[in-house]
Amino acid sequence: MIRTPSVVAVIAGLAMAAAAPAGELTLEPKASAPPLAKEPWTFKLSMPLWATWMQGEAGFHGRTASLDLGPGDLIPRMDMAVNVRAEAHKGRFTVMGEFLHLSLSDGVGTNTVVKKMDLRMDQTMADVGVAWRVIESPRGYLDVTGGVRYTNLYQRLTLQASDDHIDRLAGKLAAVGTAAQVAKALRALEGRDPSIPGAPIGDGAIAKIAKAVKHLKGSTAERKKKIAEMLRSALNRTVSRTDDWLDPYIGLRGRYNLNQTFYLTAKGDIGGFTVGSEFTWQAEAALGCQLSRHLFAEIGYRALGVDYRKDGLIMDTITHGVQMTAGVNF
Repeated sequence: MIRTPSVVAVIAGLAMAAAAPAGELTLEPKASAPPLAKEPWTFKLSMPLWATWMQGEAGFHGRTASLDLGPGDLIPRMDMAVNVRAEAHKGRFTVMGEFLHLSLSDGVGTNTVVKKMDLRMDQTMADVGVAWRVIESPRGYLDVTGGVRYTNLYQRLTLQASDDHIDRLAGKLAAVGTAAQVAKALRALEGRDPSIPGAPIGDGAIAKIAKAVKHLKGSTAERKKKIAEMLRSALNRTVSRTDDWLDPYIGLRGRYNLNQTFYLTAKGDIGGFTVGSEFTWQAEAALGCQLSRHLFAEIGYRALGVDYRKDGLIMDTITHGVQMTAGVNF
């Protein structure tokens, strides 16, 4: 009798089962498919270095100063600069943020009635947003972004008057007393050519003193004494102001991989919509290099425009310049 291989196998299996002791016969379960692995969170931390130019105008209650400052103007007057970016990404979703703080100061000495002017400006910007990936491929991706940008602007002007100049000016104004002469003598307060990008918050002293001097009465000696007191009171003082606002924004960002090492990246947004500023926009583009699995570097150009007009303050500026970034992803 000729047995086929299948019959032989069946018989062998039955024989083995029969030979097994009672209670030891077990059936192995079918192998199950491995569970789907959950996509992990990935993180990115970077520190941009932004060499900026600033153009536009800054004003306070109708008095404006024209701004045209570059790195050569700003860097020598920089006390502190901090810029940090962070991202957390999972699947198509990203949470991102940026913190930027800039502190500038300058001291200006003059041979006028204002012996010394000390200027200070601190600007802080905090940006929190989210991104949703709409296109993704081995070559790159495109995200839709949205968020809110917080801006805090602190300005301070400290004036120190020259007693000798005050006495001479008071005597001259007591004899003539024209508002035009007062305004000319106090031109050091005009702030039309600022060394740091702040609004001329001290300009109000010119108009107030000129108007007061014009209406002073009495003898020349009495007028001189009153004018000298008025000038000392107005000029030996510190004026400060703090403004802050929130700007919602929407935008796009993307990346294109040139090869395994180099890539192009770009982002842009628009916002404000009169919630905070009248209008704000931001754009940047860079060439990146993945130095290792976790380290990267980028060089590009960034521009930020703000048009803010509230509570007497006018800040209509464009800040732009080359930006170099070093970062780590993990």
